Amino acid sequence: MAQLTELDIQLINKLNKKITNDDNYLDFLKSNTKSLTHGYHIYPAMMIPSLAREFIELVLDTNPNIKKLYDPFMGSGTSLVEGMVHGLEVYGTDINPLSQMMSKAKTTAIDPNKLSKSIADLEDAINEMYILYAKGVYKLDNLPSFERIDFWFKPKVIEQLHLIKNCIHEFNDENLKLFFMVAFSETVRYVSNTRNNEFKLYRMPSDKLDQWDPNVIDEFLKRVYKNKIGNRELYEELDKIKNYEPKVVINKQSNINLPKKFKDNMFDMVITSPPYGDSRTTVAYGQFSRLSAQWLDLKIDEQTKINQLDNIMLGGRIDKSLELETILDLLKSPTLTTVYNLIKSRDEKRALEVLQFYIDLDKSIQETTRVMKVNSYQFWVVANRTVKMINIPTDIIISELFKKYNVSHLHSFYRNIPNKRMPSKNSPTNKIGNHSVTMTSEIILMLKKI
Repeated sequence: MAQLTELDIQLINKLNKKITNDDNYLDFLKSNTKSLTHGYHIYPAMMIPSLAREFIELVLDTNPNIKKLYDPFMGSGTSLVEGMVHGLEVYGTDINPLSQMMSKAKTTAIDPNKLSKSIADLEDAINEMYILYAKGVYKLDNLPSFERIDFWFKPKVIEQLHLIKNCIHEFNDENLKLFFMVAFSETVRYVSNTRNNEFKLYRMPSDKLDQWDPNVIDEFLKRVYKNKIGNRELYEELDKIKNYEPKVVINKQSNINLPKKFKDNMFDMVITSPPYGDSRTTVAYGQFSRLSAQWLDLKIDEQTKINQLDNIMLGGRIDKSLELETILDLLKSPTLTTVYNLIKSRDEKRALEVLQFYIDLDKSIQETTRVMKVNSYQFWVVANRTVKMINIPTDIIISELFKKYNVSHLHSFYRNIPNKRMPSKNSPTNKIGNHSVTMTSEIILMLKKI
């Protein structure tokens, strides 16, 4: 740990005072997590808005000159929305095309009067088309035919989703299309044949599937009207900020390889929550996103199919050319070396998967450090997990990985996550091999580039 400056101590003490007065302060148990546009769309392991807000305000109170916030793992865009309502330029990165679309929609405030009229027009168009469709007058051409669509959707559901999508595409305004497509995406997940309380793709059992008969149009409009309220709230909040023109940059590449416009020493602050492990064995971002992405015609790139998303996220592919001893020496994380050897003694393949995740994460950490200003603060929300009954103290490993890039770990804060659907076994005790505590706790690392 680096020598703390007076400002570092001031920030830490300020938040610790709140925690001392209320042990559960950072849990934000009574917080509205659906305010503004935060409630547009569910997403795995979402950061709660109050947490991002807390750290933005903590730093802004001591340095009002902060202008640019960066989230290298933006997910559903929570940090970006909170940065906007605090008058910041916001930049986000995520390789998941659904995340990109969702974050763009959530950071786009539409004039409420314009949106109300457009919603009424869309509702009229859908109802009119449905009547004509039911009478056999309106023919649904070019129905989607992606892989296993009939397995995940009933024929009537496919037709009604296609009808709604056609009506959305009649709008010329891209921001309106984006708004409607986010509601459409959530509808796709709900009306599919999947078990709706799961992030991974599991089909309903046959007895429930036989009775499953969702009203697709009603479900879509329900989400449109819900999101209409969130849009108004964001629009009104941004309108209060004097002389503020929102600047939002959504990067569609991996944080490991940022584009040239992401320059050295560019950003004032990071607030992020990286994946807890590779997507295939922890939080299934790829599986969660697949059906929506297929319906929305979202693409990763020309070479990569949407069902391969989990494979290109952190730790998704093992580099078989790795010289393990050399890699472990270069990473300079004694804790990771210990964890790797413990897991290897039980399962060599799983040990390699774990190591690959941290190799990829280290590349992302290096690139994040490059674009951060000297003396800038970073807040990383992480959780520990277990593999083969071995606890992996990700908070310690990340701190060690950052150290070689001259980023110091200043302090750790802890919070419970009572409402998160997460894998159950884990431990925030930082004792390797201790898995007695469930993964219902997060550690917030406060870091600084020196």
